[in-house]
Amino acid sequence: MQKLLSFLRCKPVFFFWLTLAYIVFLYAVKWNIHPTLQAGLFAIGSVIGMYFLEGAERFFQLDPSPFRSIVFVGLFTLVSFFVLTSSVSYIASGLVLAIFLTLILWQSGEWVTVKNLNRWYTMLADPVKPRLQLGILLLQVAFFIVQTIIFLKRA
Repeated sequence: MQKLLSFLRCKPVFFFWLTLAYIVFLYAVKWNIHPTLQAGLFAIGSVIGMYFLEGAERFFQLDPSPFRSIVFVGLFTLVSFFVLTSSVSYIASGLVLAIFLTLILWQSGEWVTVKNLNRWYTMLADPVKPRLQLGILLLQVAFFIVQTIIFLKRA
């Protein structure tokens, strides 16, 4: 039980509350706070997604983490778009949206503290300038917003 509590506390408090606010926002807009089976499944997927990457990193003892790379982010962006446009599973939708938000928060946190995302670009052959790194991060945010809108408009 102690290991589970320490794992749940590993997420920075700000990231936790921001992700929770995002989930509640989607719940309020899509379902008008009415409890439905789809809303419950979405909530389950979202909560799993909040901790999915951290859990995988701890369970498989990944250091450095392959999830904290721009290659993973690029591939995940494509996969999450596919899931949101072709899957009817609300668990999967909640999972990919929460994971995508986690990736953006990780990068944003690193950008605020270090002023670059060099660790995220180590898999590339050539270094990427911080200005381009920020541009790519903003592009990811735009894709995330588009995916959120797609999810909200989906029946």
